[in-house]
This record gives sequence, structure tokens and C-alpha cells, in this order.
Amino acid sequence: MSKPSPRSLMQTRRNFLLLPLALLASRLASAESSTTPALPSGACPLNSGGPSLLGSRWRLFSVYGTQVPGELEISMEVGESSLKGFGGCNEYVANFQRVGHTGFMINDIAKGRAGCPILRPGPGMPSINVGDWEGSYIRTLQRAGSVEQRGNTLHFFNRSGEPSVIFAKKYGDGATDNGIGSAPPASDNQSEVADAPATDNPLSSLFNGLGKLISGGE
Repeated sequence: MSKPSPRSLMQTRRNFLLLPLALLASRLASAESSTTPALPSGACPLNSGGPSLLGSRWRLFSVYGTQVPGELEISMEVGESSLKGFGGCNEYVANFQRVGHTGFMINDIAKGRAGCPILRPGPGMPSINVGDWEGSYIRTLQRAGSVEQRGNTLHFFNRSGEPSVIFAKKYGDGATDNGIGSAPPASDNQSEVADAPATDNPLSSLFNGLGKLISGGE
């Protein structure tokens, strides 16, 4: 009986090494896919042809190019068929429905009726009329028709396709937000907003390791 060649022994050794790594990669892929909530039939998570925004939380950065003052918080959370959040001095809920494959339409917006204050940030600084900001935001949101996520920012467009509001992503409970979210845009220009930095992906590391093993470990 002939002895196994060194090449055959090396291939067998690689197969034994690859098996546990492949199983681990499969488990990680399954875990990642399970983090996206399942949507009922007909639900519209404001995806506009992209990844689901369901459950994501945002802080308003600008309305038609005018930046929101750092002292004022206007927030939004995406649900299956509604947007809810804080408009500056009142809670609100905006119900929407899918339009075509990539659009949506706000059907109605319900909000509280509490009076809004005038904020005075400091001596010599302009006052902030919270009621004006809340009213402008709600009216603009009412006319929204599509949305696009760019890194850690969310861009809304009205039903004519014109850019309207920009949100910055909120993380955790929002306690550390510094006025425009924990990951603010680099610019208020609608077409020049920095994307979030790429994060390490455990699957990428595993597959890189698999590639090295297959190629002989170089």
C-alpha cells in the first residue's frame, strides 16, 4: 500500500481545521439575521428599497437646511406603521402607509396640546421659540414621501422629491447625546453628509482566517 502524499496529508489537516470555523461562521450569520424584526404582511418600515429602519431612533438635525439648536431636542422612532417621538414640547404619533415599492404617505399626525416655552440659552444669545420649531417639523413631516439612510443620518424627502429634514442616529438611551445625536453629520448640506465609520465584522475576520488556511497560511 502506498503512503499518503504530503500534499494529501496537508489537505486533510486543512479540512479538519476548516470544519469548526465554518460551523462558527454559520452560527454567527444566523444570529445576525435574527436581529432584524420580522414584519407582518403589508407593513411598511420606511425602507424605501433599502434596509429596514424598524425600531431605529433618531434626533432631528435640520429642517430644510436650517440646523436645530443644540438646546432643543426633537426625536423620532420608526415603527411598523407609525413614527412616534417628541416634537420639542409635545409627544406625537404620525401614522403612515406604503405607496408603491419605495415610498410612503403620512395619513395623520396626533400630538399633545401642551404650551411650548421660549428658551433663552444665555446672555446675548437668540431665544428659541420651541412652538415654532415643533410646528415647522410636524408640517414638514406631514408632507414626507420617501426616506434614505446615509450612514448614521436619515434624509427625508417630500412628495415632490425635494430634501426636507435630516436626522442623526441615536444610540442607547440617548443620555449622552450632545444636541444633535451621538453621531452628528459632518455638514448640513443635504448632499454632503459623512457616513458612519465602518465597524469590525466578526464574519469578515472568520472568512479572512479561512482564506489564509486554504492558501497555506501565508
